Amino acid sequence: MMQQQLTLNVGMRDGHRFSSFFVTPENAGLLGILKRGFGQHFPQMFLWGETQSGKSHLLQACCQQHYAAGLLAAYIPLGQCAPYGSRMLQGLENKHLIALDELDAIVGQRDWEIALMNLINTCRANGQPLIMAARTNPREMICTLPDFASRLLWGPDYRVHPVSTEYCIQAMAWRAHQRGFELPDNVMKYIERHYSRDMPTLMALLDRLDVASLRRGRKITREFIREVMQDNH
Repeated sequence: MMQQQLTLNVGMRDGHRFSSFFVTPENAGLLGILKRGFGQHFPQMFLWGETQSGKSHLLQACCQQHYAAGLLAAYIPLGQCAPYGSRMLQGLENKHLIALDELDAIVGQRDWEIALMNLINTCRANGQPLIMAARTNPREMICTLPDFASRLLWGPDYRVHPVSTEYCIQAMAWRAHQRGFELPDNVMKYIERHYSRDMPTLMALLDRLDVASLRRGRKITREFIREVMQDNH
């Protein structure tokens, strides 16, 4: 029972849906494929891209779409599951979608590669859509088993592009809106002048402001930002 609970629930985050994914031109085509259901065209897909590019969000959005349709899906972040061993990949035969995240964490480990190779074979035989994600391009992964490396390429692979500098401020405002509050234009201009325009910095700032605003019952203004950031120094 514990194994099944971990398989189904570990790593899932509320709100990771297609509608909450900030779409840049570079990722628009990929998003369309995933929203339409890639399983209609490809038995498996591989997403790759740097940390915080949105891979995990998209995998979880695929699972959420299945849940909404009354179907079964399993999201498995291998980085978190690695301590439990490759047995985490057992018992997935009834799932309509399997999403494997963080493949970098287990590539090069023979037992995991064998288990994943068997899972890929099973998914292909059963017609189960399988989507995988990693930081590394699957063609550049250093695998122990050549047969496993070849199976990673049994479907198309797509790079998930991080939000570029020119869209970071817009993406921050979008994320705030998704959380249920707005950041006025003068506040966004202040942030643009005083903070680095990269998503890790801006999302950490948004998290901090969101918590402080709720706790203090105040709107987010330029003065409020200064107060909050001074309090954290």
